[in-house]
Amino acid sequence: MFRVSQRTDDQSLLRFFNKDPVRWVDSHQLGLGLAAGSIRREWIWLALIDDKPVARAVWWGPAGSVYPIELRCLIVAPSIPHPEVWGAAIIRSAHRAFVAEGALFAPEFVVTVDSGWRDDRPTARAVAWRQAAARDSGVTFVLHELEDARQTALAEDLPGAAAHA
Repeated sequence: MFRVSQRTDDQSLLRFFNKDPVRWVDSHQLGLGLAAGSIRREWIWLALIDDKPVARAVWWGPAGSVYPIELRCLIVAPSIPHPEVWGAAIIRSAHRAFVAEGALFAPEFVVTVDSGWRDDRPTARAVAWRQAAARDSGVTFVLHELEDARQTALAEDLPGAAAHA
């Protein structure tokens, strides 16, 4: 069963953990996003087996946005076979609900990884099943590599960097 999260799911949402080497929305980011309004309960979807969450998808939008614009986190429990199938199903379920409420477009699925991810088998597998889920659900998949962002952040932290910018 796939459904939107509810307040009664809060503890389950906070306990979700991801060992995949892709960036994900952890409990701290989830709490901050909920407080800021960039993540909303109706933008967090769960897949359940026997009333236990086995997958979680978290959409994001700017504070004040009526609809989400990005899927930022898709986690499927490692014990569940074929995460791409579960991922595509949870995305389709959520997007049908977003359209029914008036959304005009499907949010992109954004995955962030460290540079060199292609040479790391666990990361490549994590990206591959998420790409398959995006393809099978008909959404645009966007992959961000962190190397450039990290170098920029390091340069900005150096003394005198602002004077050279």
